[in-house]
Amino acid sequence: MLKRLNRLTLRPLLLVSMLNYQALSEETKAPQTPVPSKGHQGWFVGIRGAYVPSAILEVGYEFNSTFKLRLLGQWGRYYQSHSVDGQTYNHIRFQPGKVGLMADWHPWKNGFRLSGGIAYNADRIRLNHTVTNTLLGQPASVFGTIGAKYRFRVTAPYLGLGYDTGSLGDSGISLSADAGFWFQGRVRSSFILSGTGQTTPAMIELTKAHLENLLNKHKLIRTMPMASLGIRYLF
Repeated sequence: MLKRLNRLTLRPLLLVSMLNYQALSEETKAPQTPVPSKGHQGWFVGIRGAYVPSAILEVGYEFNSTFKLRLLGQWGRYYQSHSVDGQTYNHIRFQPGKVGLMADWHPWKNGFRLSGGIAYNADRIRLNHTVTNTLLGQPASVFGTIGAKYRFRVTAPYLGLGYDTGSLGDSGISLSADAGFWFQGRVRSSFILSGTGQTTPAMIELTKAHLENLLNKHKLIRTMPMASLGIRYLF
């Protein structure tokens, strides 16, 4: 009687144990849901600081590991001094300003890329200078104070190379570097004189050529270097 009772008690326990083992085995075999990761596709935003003192904001779309597009805007202000025809102009104010579209090609599907694009060029340069001694063989009184504004071609092409790191961990944050040139072309000027030469057409033409030569002889202004480092976030 006791043996029969033990068998009746153990059978349900064994059955429950077998069912639990089978359920555990099925759970172990069930495929795990993959954790989503940042891939080579999607929107990103970024900010960078440039060698020409300015800030660059960008928003873009990464199509795959080979190609992406960026819309960028650049703004800044800094001062330089330049000399021409024996006259030194101090505190010339440079105001970089561009809005452009950039295409990035990663030929080896890694961080290295070739970049090219074009931008609306709103770069502006201003100077305000009181002539001292003589200029262009004329006394300072002929020129007085010169106030000049400079502008470049409306559009500026860009060509360069760069490198983008992958996502730092699974954060979506990456680092980026650019090095290249904006091809701005020759600068043009508009100006005013306070001296006696302001009513003489010959002096006006002479002054215009002088002022434009002040910047056009500096080829790194006509071909503006663009080196920058930045950070991006891929959504």
